Amino acid sequence: SPSKVIPAVRSRCLGVRVSAPTLEEISAILVQTCRNEHLQLPTELAQRIAEQSGRNLRRALLLCEACRVQQYPFSVDQPVQECDWEGYLKQTGYLIVEQQSPKRLLEIRVRLYELLTRCIPADVIFKGLLGQLAANCDGSLKVEVTSLAATYEHRLQLGNKTIYHLEAFVAKFMSIYKRFLEESIKDMAY
Repeated sequence: SPSKVIPAVRSRCLGVRVSAPTLEEISAILVQTCRNEHLQLPTELAQRIAEQSGRNLRRALLLCEACRVQQYPFSVDQPVQECDWEGYLKQTGYLIVEQQSPKRLLEIRVRLYELLTRCIPADVIFKGLLGQLAANCDGSLKVEVTSLAATYEHRLQLGNKTIYHLEAFVAKFMSIYKRFLEESIKDMAY
């Protein structure tokens, strides 16, 4: 993202946009990479991995690696397993929605640190958390949560302590969500 580059450097550079590789290109790269590693990857599995990668080559290679760890030799009908950190992130989102307390916030902070130490970019964590949290919100709350995530992600780009911004986003979400639940219960009581 060009927003991560300071303006002095950005003014001296020419931006070149490169489109994401097509599914066929990703599939071919996966087959070639596996061949270079002396592995036999079926074309059908390579196509399914490419489709699940969302046209992201890095993600496709990680999915291929996860498939290799899951089972080798590869089989045509082998399921494409999601990356471990994605499941961990989904579980983190579930924990946030399940309980809103200072103790849970501390647990979430540890989980966020774990993701960051595994070199998962903060913007990917934000997107994943937002997707998980928004799935548990109604329409009006989704708008507020999305705006909140955009605000904290912008602050993250300006700052240099990633964990502060991630934790602040989670704490604010917990506050908003708890207030929403209390108001919903109060409305149901009347």
